[in-house]
Amino acid sequence: MKTKLIKTAGLILMATLMVTTVNAQSPRQGGRGSGPNGLGNERVSAYFSLDLTTEQQEAMKTLRADNYKTMKPLRNKVLELKARERTLMSEELVDMKAVNKVIDEQTDLMNNMRKIQATHKVGVKEILTDEQEMQLEQRSRYGRTKWNKGPGVYPGNNMGRPYHRNGVGSNQRNGQG
Repeated sequence: MKTKLIKTAGLILMATLMVTTVNAQSPRQGGRGSGPNGLGNERVSAYFSLDLTTEQQEAMKTLRADNYKTMKPLRNKVLELKARERTLMSEELVDMKAVNKVIDEQTDLMNNMRKIQATHKVGVKEILTDEQEMQLEQRSRYGRTKWNKGPGVYPGNNMGRPYHRNGVGSNQRNGQG
């Protein structure tokens, strides 16, 4: 009876430790994060660590929700077009006219998305005070906001390059990155 109780307590302790470990992992280890709209916590904190007033927070949430609703279908369409391009390129006889048409559609969508992002950025700046805007600019310079996601700006951004055993991307190993 006593050994059964000890085994049960051990199993409960192990299960608790496993759940705690999984929940303690950072958003980068587990994916995009648990912030609103699937954004990582660092992106959300970039806005809300600016000491925003309640009105500013509500305006920011509304602006972000509207932006998300606008961008989501465009992102989905881009993914569909990329899949279509892969399908066309995998055929034995590639129809370059169709491939070029799909690429042109992707380019048009990406252009529209960039314009929407610029409009969103201006909308955010209109909500912020000069001091808050300066703080946000300083953060974006160091890759802490969603506006600055260039290659190598933050850890874990490997831009599709495979990791090697030493943790360095293939271009970095050759002195290019």
